[in-house]
Amino acid sequence: MSSLTHSKPRIGSEDASPVGPTSFEFLLPPDSPITISPSVGTVWPGKRCLVQVAFRPVLPEKLIRQEALPLLNKEMEPKFFRKDPAAQRKGLQRLSFSLLRVQNRDKLFRVSVPHVLELQKRELKPSSDEYQAARATLARAFQAKFDTFVVPCVVASGYINDKGSEPLSFSPHNTLYLELWCPSVAPSVVVTSHKGKTIFNFGDVAVGHRSVQKVSIQNVSPEDLALDFSLLNPNGPFVLLNPSSRLRAGETQVLVLSFSPHESILAQETLDIITKRGTLTLTLLGTGVASMVTCSIEGDVLNMGYVIARESVSSSFKLQNNSVLPVTFSMHLDSLSRTRAEDQQQLPQFLSSSSQRTEVVGTQNLSGQSVFSVVPVKGVMDPGKTQDFTVTFSPDHESLYFSDRLQVVLFEKKISHQILLKGAAREHMMFVEGGDPLDVPVESLTAIPIFEPKHREASSRPGPPSPEAEELRPILVTLDYMQLDPDTPAPPATRELQVGCIRTSQLSPKKTVEFSLDSAASLQHKGFSIEPSRGSVERGQTKTISISWVPPADFDPDHPLMVSALLQLRGDVKETYKVIFVAQVVT
Repeated sequence: MSSLTHSKPRIGSEDASPVGPTSFEFLLPPDSPITISPSVGTVWPGKRCLVQVAFRPVLPEKLIRQEALPLLNKEMEPKFFRKDPAAQRKGLQRLSFSLLRVQNRDKLFRVSVPHVLELQKRELKPSSDEYQAARATLARAFQAKFDTFVVPCVVASGYINDKGSEPLSFSPHNTLYLELWCPSVAPSVVVTSHKGKTIFNFGDVAVGHRSVQKVSIQNVSPEDLALDFSLLNPNGPFVLLNPSSRLRAGETQVLVLSFSPHESILAQETLDIITKRGTLTLTLLGTGVASMVTCSIEGDVLNMGYVIARESVSSSFKLQNNSVLPVTFSMHLDSLSRTRAEDQQQLPQFLSSSSQRTEVVGTQNLSGQSVFSVVPVKGVMDPGKTQDFTVTFSPDHESLYFSDRLQVVLFEKKISHQILLKGAAREHMMFVEGGDPLDVPVESLTAIPIFEPKHREASSRPGPPSPEAEELRPILVTLDYMQLDPDTPAPPATRELQVGCIRTSQLSPKKTVEFSLDSAASLQHKGFSIEPSRGSVERGQTKTISISWVPPADFDPDHPLMVSALLQLRGDVKETYKVIFVAQVVT
């Protein structure tokens, strides 16, 4: 009779098992090397549940501690004997107060040392060197053994995740038994360096740098082994530099591992060394640390100001290492760069468009030496420390366009800061700043005479120099009056000029620079207001001349206004500037 076409009589008198979900649980023995996943679950009618069983044999904790105890004895006893008698007495009194009254010092020592070792034994951690060395020694001397485990699996009807329901009832008569045969053998490949540790911490490494560790592995099996390695993250910081394909019996090979972080990150990966007799797993740890260095110069521009030619002035700034690693630094001037000669073959700045101008090295000394210098040039900044730097500006001739770029390079690789150095030099103690540029920041290599021949002849004649022979330095000042609404008066157009007196070490009867601007009444009639039109400036100081303009009533917007006035400066010499004012209305 077919069971598919005809029903069979039920065997048994108990209640029939309900149709529905069936739950299970594996009851593992305590401290077993067996892992079952999932150990608890529910199987629905017609479905299956995949259960994975893993066997990971480990050495007993008690056995490892017993093996590590002699290592502690060897390490501790020399330290104890190296102490002076007073330190020994202090240490012994702290360790054993009950033995304070013992008069025999030798007996006190013999009683206290085991007490110290017992304390050390309690404090032995799995991460300690002694613990790791003991485990490696026991693993190499391990004798193969065979264990059998029987794991019961109880079964009950119902869904284990139902809340509010009564606990499921498991019947001892409805129990499955899983028998596991678990052979344990000694590892075929072991780590012989680093006291047998399999966890390698590269520590803190600066971003962009590389740290290397060498790991020795040995084949302790009686046969040659083919080696395979698991793949490390190809975009990660860890790299195995010398993978090997074979390890002969008893042979030791050195693996070279590198850690090269590309960002500030806490990295961890595992490297599996796979053989037919087992797998050795190495855990790699490392921390990428960004080199954080701050500069005291705001805007990355250091303006040294004006100085008398052939004199020098110094300025200081600070760099602070805010990272947790020492930082190696070096200072590089663009004017001393190896590519400086090639850069000088390019077109000058003023012949290129503004978007193509990248040259920052301006006028340098005629002697061929760099006009700027910095000390110290290189060194190491400890974590959290500050380093002082001194920049010296030493021009050997007059120019307004001395400039250079100072690069702070960390570890000879990373440019941390780029500081633009600027300065100007005059032959005399006065200067005027402001106005629109009328020349280019590139000097000619040819010395151009200041006066024409006829002027030189006139200047050689006795008597005061004629106005034609005196050099007039031009200053262009443009003012744009913004008239956006014809019915509403706009604010006046404003510009400024700076008159300064350079501090110098030279002896001079003049301690100040006096200035005066003529034609003040004529300028006021044209709508200009200049304050102050005359005054004096002390050494090392500057004074601002404020210029404002409002169109007069008879002003023609189609024709810009152009007037000029003479600005005279009197210090160690007299200098005259021709200030050209160009004003217009912008609508």
